[in-house]
Amino acid sequence: MCFKYLKPSGYIRFAVPDGYFPDETYQNIVRVGGPGPKDHSAASHKIVHNYKTMTKLFKSAGYEVKLLEYCDEEGDFHQNYWDGVDGVILRSKKYDPRNQVEKLVFPSLIIDAMKP
Repeated sequence: MCFKYLKPSGYIRFAVPDGYFPDETYQNIVRVGGPGPKDHSAASHKIVHNYKTMTKLFKSAGYEVKLLEYCDEEGDFHQNYWDGVDGVILRSKKYDPRNQVEKLVFPSLIIDAMKP
């Protein structure tokens, strides 16, 4: 639906729980039918994505996808440069205080999906 209304080079910055983040407590919170995070208004998620499913979803709608923060199949975290001036995602490695310590605690899978 958004693709129709975006101008060329317009984008959506999108963040969801990361299905490849290798933490059992995190996965229990974000799992389909799970309790959801305490600071979130929705009771549970309907699907848990990973970078592959999100990329495929947006590309199939015609977007170009840039991965900003995500975990790969091995659970390794990747972060590409992004600027909060273009859209802040609070639940991120970059901005969430819980993630400013040595160990990543509650990341998101974050992408920019741009209309060509």
